[in-house]
Amino acid sequence: MSNRPHPETPGAAISWLALGAPPKAPAEVQAVLDRTQEKLGYVRNGQLAVLHRPNLVLGQDALSRAATQDPESALSRRERELIALVVSSENRCEPCVFGHAAALREITGDAVLVDRLIVNYRHAGLPARERALADYALKITRRPGEIEPEDLDALRQAGLTELAILDAAAVAAYFNFSNRINSAIGVTPNPEAASAHR
Repeated sequence: MSNRPHPETPGAAISWLALGAPPKAPAEVQAVLDRTQEKLGYVRNGQLAVLHRPNLVLGQDALSRAATQDPESALSRRERELIALVVSSENRCEPCVFGHAAALREITGDAVLVDRLIVNYRHAGLPARERALADYALKITRRPGEIEPEDLDALRQAGLTELAILDAAAVAAYFNFSNRINSAIGVTPNPEAASAHR
């Protein structure tokens, strides 16, 4: 395990890396951490684990905001979080499963639904549009080289616009990127996320 403790939990490792304490964060990186703290009440371990590469923190934050927080998105927050949870569950990325499950619990107020989504979204009784988004996200995650025009047709038939399809692709692709960094260096989940909105 890493010798890098989580700042709020002395001795608790946040990843498998043994980089030691990071240097003081540049102002723009600290602003990202402060924004996360304000939004969630804690800083994500995934952010803390890559602080030795400030440009990675900034780049990932910019991509995350572009893909998942664009106010012009044709997807609802619930739909974006559903995609994030389906991708993260398939990739078995604990930090992201914990975080996006918490967000969906907050949005839906339904912890049982969220747990069912984590285990197998196909059995959760999703409406047609959400089921189409989940299926698309899963294919992007499992078999991106096999995506064909018919996959987009299924989304259109479920009522998604061309821009909504683009937004869905961006969200799913971003979380595949994020999941892989977390899994590659063994980022541990934030316990705060596990207990949030239950």
